[in-house]
Amino acid sequence: MSVEEEEPIDPTEEGTPYHEQIDAFTMDLDNLIARYLNEFDLHMETIVGCLEIAKNSVSDPMIIDLGSEMLGEEEE
Repeated sequence: MSVEEEEPIDPTEEGTPYHEQIDAFTMDLDNLIARYLNEFDLHMETIVGCLEIAKNSVSDPMIIDLGSEMLGEEEE
């Protein structure tokens, strides 16, 4: 008796339902966070801060960081 294995869902495949794309993104994000917690000495607060920065840059891509350029001009 042979058991058919389901093929993994490829979210890049055209026609993948939107909710499955959301699930894939969420699982990848969870796996990435778990990996960094296990492999590095990062605190949860640091990860949350990085996620906040990423959230802000995704929600408002027009924000431009001129910090290093401005500091370079002041040092000269």
